[in-house]
Amino acid sequence: MLLERRNSERASLLGVWVKEENGDYHFSYRACNISDEGIFLENRFKTNDQEAFSRLSFVLPNGKAIRNISAKMVREARVGKKTGAVFQFIDLEEQTRIELKKFIFDCTFRGTA
Repeated sequence: MLLERRNSERASLLGVWVKEENGDYHFSYRACNISDEGIFLENRFKTNDQEAFSRLSFVLPNGKAIRNISAKMVREARVGKKTGAVFQFIDLEEQTRIELKKFIFDCTFRGTA
């Protein structure tokens, strides 16, 4: 069951596309928001023939490239304006987590990215 939720600060994302790799499946989705724990991908839904874990790559609005993060889909939203899926980052490197927290802090408290 896909019920987990993030507990950390989030930042809205505009114009950020995420490349997902899952077995032979390669596709891009627009990201809606991000935290240091995961990311919401618009219009992404679980299919039965995909692996449990994906590799995600994207570039933050501040130019920081985040590449090949292991992630697991933990929740889907199929009602209302936000349709898509939440991916939880798995075994995120500490330096990448620090970069994400800095980006989110800048967005939240300074209004910049």
